[in-house]
Amino acid sequence: MKQFFYPSSVAILGVSPRPGNMGRNILANLENIGFPGEIFLVSPKGGELGGRPIYSSVAELPQTPDLAVVLTPAATVPGLVEDCGQKGVKRMVIETGGFRELADDRRSLENQIVEASRKYGMRFIGPNCIGVICTESKLSVPFPLLDRPIRPGGLSILAQSGGIGLTYLHGCSENKVGVAKFCSMGNKLNVNERDLLAYLVDDPQTEAILLYLESIVDGRALYDLIRSTSKPVVVHKSNIGATSHAIASSHTAALANDDAVVDAALKQAGAIRAHTVHECMQIVKGLSLPKPKGRRLAIISRSGGHAVVSADAAFRHDMVLPPFPEEYLAPIQEATRASVIHLQNPLDLGDLFHFELYVDIVKNALAQEDFDAVVMVHGYRGPEVEVSRQFVAKVGELCKQAGKPVALVLLVDPEEMIEAAKLSSIPLFPFAEEGILALSCSQKAGGIPVTDRLGCAEGFDQDMAQRLLASAGPDGWLDLPEALHLLNAARIPVAPFVTALDAEDAVHAAETLGYPVVLKAVGGAELLHKTEAGGVVLGLEDAEAVRAAAQKMMDRLKPQRLVVMQQIGGGQELIMGIKRDPGFGPVVLLGLGGVTAEALGDVSLRLAPVDDNEAGQMMDELKGAALLKGFRGRPPVSRAALLEAVMRLAILADRMPAIAELDVNPLLAGPGGVMAVDARVRVAGDLPKPGH
Repeated sequence: MKQFFYPSSVAILGVSPRPGNMGRNILANLENIGFPGEIFLVSPKGGELGGRPIYSSVAELPQTPDLAVVLTPAATVPGLVEDCGQKGVKRMVIETGGFRELADDRRSLENQIVEASRKYGMRFIGPNCIGVICTESKLSVPFPLLDRPIRPGGLSILAQSGGIGLTYLHGCSENKVGVAKFCSMGNKLNVNERDLLAYLVDDPQTEAILLYLESIVDGRALYDLIRSTSKPVVVHKSNIGATSHAIASSHTAALANDDAVVDAALKQAGAIRAHTVHECMQIVKGLSLPKPKGRRLAIISRSGGHAVVSADAAFRHDMVLPPFPEEYLAPIQEATRASVIHLQNPLDLGDLFHFELYVDIVKNALAQEDFDAVVMVHGYRGPEVEVSRQFVAKVGELCKQAGKPVALVLLVDPEEMIEAAKLSSIPLFPFAEEGILALSCSQKAGGIPVTDRLGCAEGFDQDMAQRLLASAGPDGWLDLPEALHLLNAARIPVAPFVTALDAEDAVHAAETLGYPVVLKAVGGAELLHKTEAGGVVLGLEDAEAVRAAAQKMMDRLKPQRLVVMQQIGGGQELIMGIKRDPGFGPVVLLGLGGVTAEALGDVSLRLAPVDDNEAGQMMDELKGAALLKGFRGRPPVSRAALLEAVMRLAILADRMPAIAELDVNPLLAGPGGVMAVDARVRVAGDLPKPGH
């Protein structure tokens, strides 16, 4: 990938002297940024442009360029790829549009490009992209003319959309955020986000990474890469409405839709997810500031109301507001005029108009060991403009001197914000909530290393699990007894049960188990949701009740078998599940369960396997987490037993790729442990592995 960003020579295919030719913008961008290498121009009609010769073909070039940039009609691109391959070119950026994004019948052109690139061992970015920028090598080959200087820095941007990518690029220029590298990926026919992210993780110029994605090529690889790096990774994933077209047959598949899996995977990896362009830009601005070492925040505001709003935002983002020391507050107290404001954190400066003292207030706040970051909310107008602009310029210097971040919030009109930004060496924020979001994300940023704290992998009977999965019927579903035995193979506790073939068998099984018992019908996919089908009878207290219920079930539903299960009383009903996502692989789910599982939708997801910390996070982030900790006199659920069950289910998901869907619903949880009382499992052994 490095060769895309550090070529010593570039050929632009599609340049002509004709006014309006977009290839000319690529040349202008290279010249404006000061590209030091050779630039070659290629167009069938030849000629010259700005004193540079235009060669009529790639074959005529005096040397083989390190990078070829193509902006010609779509129909000509396969031939040009072939020409570049014959010339020995190994890297191409194909900016031309008009492929599958325009019409499905254009896929043949894409196939020709792919085949030609394989033939010559070439790598290419695009098509349908706007190009690549590297501020260190002074490479800039987008076809839109870049009329704003790009500030060099540590942020690298990978964008599937050229338009969104340009918005971020321009936003960085306007907000004092320096850029290391930029790449618009387009249709991702060859080079994709996985390839580029792997490169940027090791790139010494890249300190933080921004990804804009509308689709994800290999979710598991993306997850692994983000988790492997300490560099902050911000992901703006759009196109969230495009959920799987497959009909969800289990609760887990219905609850774990595509975007929920994306969200869970990014959170688990340690990425910061943004949902809008505006939110993303605020987060990126925060990453350009020194990283907070912790979550202790000092809020200073000229407005009491904005101080309150700031405190609310700090609370929402789990930031801490320690009290200011008395020695810090003493000179501020002396300088106030009416002394009608109680000085605390947030610090309201509404009674203080000593602008020179504002500098000392921020400087001294940054010097306090009890604070990791400062939010300064400053509004001004009229006669306060000049002195406030001096203050704005000084805050940036203080931030860099202290090595601590300051979220400088200016409550001014848009025209003044533009003028203030010219003086400030750090990004400015229009509202305190945005500055606090930026600081919070910056502090949390960085991958979460994988640990080996599984601790309960022993005892898993993989051979038994394989045999049980092989017993699935033509529809892919395991019958209930085999599904429960699969849980036993993973050492997940299951309520005692016995299978029966008829009513008398059921009575004998009930006598063996002890009353009361539950009777369940077994018989393929049509009885998967047994409650709705009338295939479950609870609270059978004696032999006659079992015999009557079993006979009625046999006559009406014609099940293949019956399951007689010991009735387990009490406990919180939960759902655990597995879904095999086509991009991210095995996903494990935990939520509030029972017949209302889908209606409640209170679930947490993680990619499998999970360690004890991740399983604990799944429990704690449920909206109904209070029900697990003891509620209105009910005893708390055994946290250790539930953690172990989640981890064991995740091990099952990770080691048994043939499991497409699995529900344990309900899983009864109480102070004495957990117990599965029902399960559904669908097998799909031909599912592709993520990335293939």
